[in-house]
Amino acid sequence: MENESKKLDEEAQALMQEERWSDAINLIESRPSLFERDARLSWNLGWAYFKLEDWKSAQVHLSRARDLDRKMAASWWALAAAQMEAGALDNAELNVKEALLIRDSTIFRQTLALILMQRGKVGEAEQVHLQGLELKPESPERWETYACFLDDLGRQGDAEAAYKKARLFRGN
Repeated sequence: MENESKKLDEEAQALMQEERWSDAINLIESRPSLFERDARLSWNLGWAYFKLEDWKSAQVHLSRARDLDRKMAASWWALAAAQMEAGALDNAELNVKEALLIRDSTIFRQTLALILMQRGKVGEAEQVHLQGLELKPESPERWETYACFLDDLGRQGDAEAAYKKARLFRGN
């Protein structure tokens, strides 16, 4: 069954690379005995639903992926992203924080900061960015993400300084 799961996963990923989300969903869902026991297939199914903005279905499958492999940080993060889109901000915050405990990632931090901003916790959101910069001070992606955050707050001078750092570390 492991070989079948791997083959199905490869076929689904090929469809997803072409952004054929509905085709990937149909393919994976044609084999419930496989996707219901495989974290990667469940993640791909949930992500395809996410890309189609079906937040409820995305949450169902991403929750299963998380439960099948509790160390798969991407499942915690993607579930949080779907919950954020659905307005379940409390759960989204908890899940993305769990993802960050497993693995630090710029996109995980960006998602957490967005959730915190939506909840009116601007100071906490800024701390998420600053902590990320402490961990990876030469990351152009983190500086650019922070710059966008500052720009959203109307802090153009600070944003421009952060954009300059991003360009510096990007080498241009």
